[in-house]
Amino acid sequence: MLDKTITDYIDKVAREYNADAKIHCERVSMIIKRLNNYIDRKIELSNNEIEGLLDKLVGYYTVTLNFPLSKGVNIVRAVKFEESNSKKRCYAKVSRLSYIPKELSHASRLGRLNKEGEVIFYGCLNENDDGIPVAFSEVNIQEGEDVNILKSKLKEELMVRYIGVFDYYKRGVEPPFKVHPNFKLTYEYQRDKFNNYLMVAYQLCDAFFSDILRRHGHGRLYKVTSILASLFLEGGQTDALFYSSVQTEGAAVLAIKPCKIDEKVEHMKALSMHLKKDYGYSIYEAPTLYNGVIKGGDIEWQKC
Repeated sequence: MLDKTITDYIDKVAREYNADAKIHCERVSMIIKRLNNYIDRKIELSNNEIEGLLDKLVGYYTVTLNFPLSKGVNIVRAVKFEESNSKKRCYAKVSRLSYIPKELSHASRLGRLNKEGEVIFYGCLNENDDGIPVAFSEVNIQEGEDVNILKSKLKEELMVRYIGVFDYYKRGVEPPFKVHPNFKLTYEYQRDKFNNYLMVAYQLCDAFFSDILRRHGHGRLYKVTSILASLFLEGGQTDALFYSSVQTEGAAVLAIKPCKIDEKVEHMKALSMHLKKDYGYSIYEAPTLYNGVIKGGDIEWQKC
């Protein structure tokens, strides 16, 4: 059963917006077209204009729900090894495999869910090591390259906001990853309370968010998605964002606040792997060369 705060909010939106639902639907469509035109280099928008347009979508036409990702869930992160003077092909510090330290945040490049100079931890869910190929694909590992893997586990619940999940229900399919049942209940409650135009307005928002987080990236796209992420992550209620992998269809990836990595995540072990063969579709042949034991902030590597 849905929490009363959710049903009360949807009831309130229906009372206020149903009467002018067509106007709201057209407004959402216009905002999305402007943002897509910016991404496609057809128009120019300032950062403030982008944020203002996204804020309207997030603030007025999005039902955003946080649900806990359970204690004990495994996360994996991949980092290409890019130093040329190491025989082991292994990074010595955990920090090199985790998020960029605060004192080096100025070196952080614009990413899908982080602004330039802003730090975030990107990881993949990892049950039975099924997240390792996803992590490979997320860093665009190439044949002949070496990659270091950091395996971690949640030591406390992580409050996660799922982006784009309602778009699956709109298309009549279940999400390819496990989500809280209240998402579907919320979607069905909206569909019951909103008239057709208002429901379309909300569907458009979720479809747009899902779309831009799955598109292959470039600078203008990342300008929009990183601002969107900052709006979803502002305040203290959300620890992380959960969305579909760009590279691996149906796989789930996470963008976690660095402070929550320190507070709620325990790093368990590391691996150094060599990509021998990329067969396509996130299927790889990648033998493990070294196992890494976490000792505080250091990694002690042992040859396999």
